[in-house]
Amino acid sequence: MLSRDIKSKRGFTLIELMVTVIIIGVLATLSVYGVRKYVFSSKTTEAIHMIGSIKSAEEAYRAETFVYLGSGTTLNTGALYPANPGRKKTDWNVGGSAYTNVWGPLGVVSDSPVIFGYGVAAGSGQLASPPSECTNISWGARGTSNTGPWYVVVAEADQNGDTTKSCFISCSLTAEIFSANESE
Repeated sequence: MLSRDIKSKRGFTLIELMVTVIIIGVLATLSVYGVRKYVFSSKTTEAIHMIGSIKSAEEAYRAETFVYLGSGTTLNTGALYPANPGRKKTDWNVGGSAYTNVWGPLGVVSDSPVIFGYGVAAGSGQLASPPSECTNISWGARGTSNTGPWYVVVAEADQNGDTTKSCFISCSLTAEIFSANESE
């Protein structure tokens, strides 16, 4: 009788301990995935908010001047503001010709540093094409028969440093914001 009491008081078996470790590992993996998804979602929110601000500023500018303001008639991702978007946030008010020529007159500001770089093209006639980094965006035939003034705004960043860029794009002809590689 004494030997039974000793066996029942020994504690956990090796299998019980292994099952506990496996369950903790699965829960840790799920939580890392959830946090990563949350972080990328918050960065996406920045791009959508800033594109909305830029669209509002463009419409206000057109109401006063009857034209849209852009850095040119094509979307050149080399002319994004702030330059070299990536994994680190950059202060919005870094100055330079893009700020002086486009963002300053539009009155577009950010209260905090941004991770995306922003560009805007404006003109009349056929709508500008998305930049090559936004190849996954189904732009379609939108604006091909447009004859009035237009603008196209793009937000782009390499969020995780793997050279695949997240890209958000919209234009004056639609309220939609198109995205490619949203969680990259």
